[in-house]
Amino acid sequence: MSAGQLDEPGQVADLYKSYGDLESMVSRLISRQVPNQIENTFGRYTAIRAVQERGQFVIDAAAALKGSVNGPVIIDSIQIENLDFSDAYERSIEDRMKAEVQVKTREQMLATEKVQAEIRVTQANAEAEAKLAQAKADAEATRLRGEAEAEAIKARAAALASNQNLVELTKAERWDGKLPTTMIPDSAIPFLGSKN
Repeated sequence: MSAGQLDEPGQVADLYKSYGDLESMVSRLISRQVPNQIENTFGRYTAIRAVQERGQFVIDAAAALKGSVNGPVIIDSIQIENLDFSDAYERSIEDRMKAEVQVKTREQMLATEKVQAEIRVTQANAEAEAKLAQAKADAEATRLRGEAEAEAIKARAAALASNQNLVELTKAERWDGKLPTTMIPDSAIPFLGSKN
């Protein structure tokens, strides 16, 4: 970590009087505070979070360092060049991050499957409703055809009952003009009325 500092205007004489030179002042005021403040700030973060939220970590560390330095100096900025951990710790972080990625991937897959299942349910419901509507329409059509046929039969029966000649006319219209080739003795000839 490095810190950029400015000497407060008007206090340069006090700085040299109290500390002798700039390096002594940096050593006594800043260098002693840097490890403590970084450690305190890092204590509020996990290693993974410190890496992932590096910008916020630097802001928090700078605020802590600025608040801890009292003297003729202003902390202008800090830079954290290298967050370094042991190889084993870095591997454990990497393994944990891979595990988190796998968990997120599985959660996304589960969410996708859930949405697809909902789509299939919606499609099945729509198909069932369409089949039900078609069945109702078919049933209504069958009912209407039945009623129409019943009305036609009823009208024909009424016409036949009121006019016997209509029966004879229908017989004559349907007869092809041929007499049966075989006849039983003493039987009537079909379609030939003996009354008229």
